Amino acid sequence: EAGQPLFLPCNPPMPGAFVSVHLENSTPNPLSICEAFVYTDQALPIERCPTFRDQPPGALASYNGKCYIFYNRQPLNFLDALSFCRSRGGTLISESNPALQGFISWELWRRHRSDVSSQYWMGAVRDGSDRSSWKWVNGDELTVSFWSHPGGDEDCARFDGSKGWLWSDTNCNTLLNFICQHQPKTCGRPEQPPNSTMVAVNGFEVGAQIKYSCDANHLL
Repeated sequence: EAGQPLFLPCNPPMPGAFVSVHLENSTPNPLSICEAFVYTDQALPIERCPTFRDQPPGALASYNGKCYIFYNRQPLNFLDALSFCRSRGGTLISESNPALQGFISWELWRRHRSDVSSQYWMGAVRDGSDRSSWKWVNGDELTVSFWSHPGGDEDCARFDGSKGWLWSDTNCNTLLNFICQHQPKTCGRPEQPPNSTMVAVNGFEVGAQIKYSCDANHLL
């Protein structure tokens, strides 16, 4: 019913606070979603993400266990943007899949609703040994792509606001906004079943170890 909230339970696991709604119907139906709230204790809280004093307000987002910082006030060329992210323990986005592309597109759209000309670097570069192929800055092969128009002769890639945040090839010396991808600072406390004891050896930092045991008179 128009104007009424619609509650949609989601199947676990739920890796991030991002919603994609699809209608399966033989007859076309209009669908309008003005605002969506997602409540889950399985998404990565942004409090576990690294923060920096010079990052823009509201620049931080998390999805699928990783943190993303959107820099839109200090455009850099590709190599400088990559060095900037790496100097802070991150990198330019160096992976792709439909769900991640949907998340990034949504985050960019809501940040630039009135400015579709915005552009952001991503961590994809043309393969120097095969100019028909692309790879990520970490050396991995780029196998899933979202090009607005395949082809082109430039060596770097961007999220293109004028193309619905699909990808476009770009001259690497162009000054653009960029997105740094980070691992979380901490992984958070793991779920603790009833009637058990969990002791952290050195806190709940990434890579830390914990000791887990059943309470007296209970079996694992």
